[in-house]
Amino acid sequence: MKAVFKDIKELEQRAIDLGLDEILLMENAGYELARIIEKKIKKRKKARILFLLGGGNNAADALVAARHLKQKYFKNINLFCVNEGFKKSPLFLKQAEILKKLDFKFLFKEPDFKEFDCIVDAIFGSGFNKKLDQKTSAIIQKANLSKAFKISCDIPSALGQKLCFKADLTLCMGALKELLLEDFAKEFVGEIKLAHLGLTHKKFAPHSKTFLLEKKDLKMIERRIDSHKGSCGHIYIVASASAGTLAGLGALNFGGGLVSLLNDKSFSPLLMLKNEIHTEADAIALGMGLENLELLKDKRLLKIPLVLDANCFSSKEILRHLKRKDVVLTPHPKEFSRLLKLCFDEEISVNEIQKNRFFYAKKFAKAFQCVLLLKGANPIVIQDEEIFVVNCGNQALAKGGSGDVLSGMIAALLGAGFKALDAAKNATLAHALVAKKYKFNKNSFDALKLIKGLKCL
Repeated sequence: MKAVFKDIKELEQRAIDLGLDEILLMENAGYELARIIEKKIKKRKKARILFLLGGGNNAADALVAARHLKQKYFKNINLFCVNEGFKKSPLFLKQAEILKKLDFKFLFKEPDFKEFDCIVDAIFGSGFNKKLDQKTSAIIQKANLSKAFKISCDIPSALGQKLCFKADLTLCMGALKELLLEDFAKEFVGEIKLAHLGLTHKKFAPHSKTFLLEKKDLKMIERRIDSHKGSCGHIYIVASASAGTLAGLGALNFGGGLVSLLNDKSFSPLLMLKNEIHTEADAIALGMGLENLELLKDKRLLKIPLVLDANCFSSKEILRHLKRKDVVLTPHPKEFSRLLKLCFDEEISVNEIQKNRFFYAKKFAKAFQCVLLLKGANPIVIQDEEIFVVNCGNQALAKGGSGDVLSGMIAALLGAGFKALDAAKNATLAHALVAKKYKFNKNSFDALKLIKGLKCL
């Protein structure tokens, strides 16, 4: 796991208090940027590198990187200040003066972007919140059209605006920023790498309640050598026949010992059919394709861990389950909009949610004790103040049925004794990893391939 922060100014000040002054932090940042550039252009000494500079401290990081690359015998390094009207920070001026003494030349004419193998974006940092001027907009647009490998220093310039730099890789300085993990950012940040600024990640960012989950964090059901079907959990699925079959197979293939579908038919012989819920149920996934939600009133549900999905978010009966710590909600943004209306009587549009996913997830978690899994390009799992984000999934999951399988997977972990938060975060991570492992055309992925892919974890 890697710690995630909304703002890292306090972390940088902490590093300074430990003795790493701003110049040393910048030197480390620039060295890390140079190292990643060298790696991505495969150490080709004749590679043509263009640095797009603003006037702030991340542009100063880029100047340090240019100096280190020159020391490694990269000859074709080009420095271009996007707009001479930008205010220059003292650290930028200091680094620029060093480079001029080392015979670096700054370009005065806008370069031809087609000529470069690598373009480094160091125009704006995370503090930029103004509207792009016309000249800068034109330059970013031209850079985005280039076939060069594009790297952003700390954050893609103007991220969150209609036009922003589109990176193949973003090198985040010191600690991961929350903004990089918003859904709207996924198209522009590319691969996210973390640069260490002279301290280990744990030393630089010791206190966080938000984490990015990684492959190595995955925990699954462990079957003991003396396990039997009854010892791995009996999962009940309350859903339509088609959605319920997908959820049931997801639960079964993710480790559930027994799976019963509360329906009069199933599309798999592996699922048992039941006409009512029995006390033997260790966990229940409910709502997928379900028209009649009267079961939400059933008092038997209050004693069984639940996964509530899909149509549940249109029923007021869901409110009785929101104060429970053993309940997981799995809405996509449109369903979350309905849930917010039920909970707070506020009309929050899907567009507004997608612009501020962390904000609305935190607002919900502050009011209720259940686990919220807000689905999307970068799913957010939150309970109380603990937040986990998964960013390794991809567009292959944008198919009907993917969410049904996920609900079944969460229920499987709940049935095996996982706490609700652990069940939600591990199932979400596994769900994303299967899509990431899929090596074929993303359009050909579907819920059945997702279920089959669980065997590869």
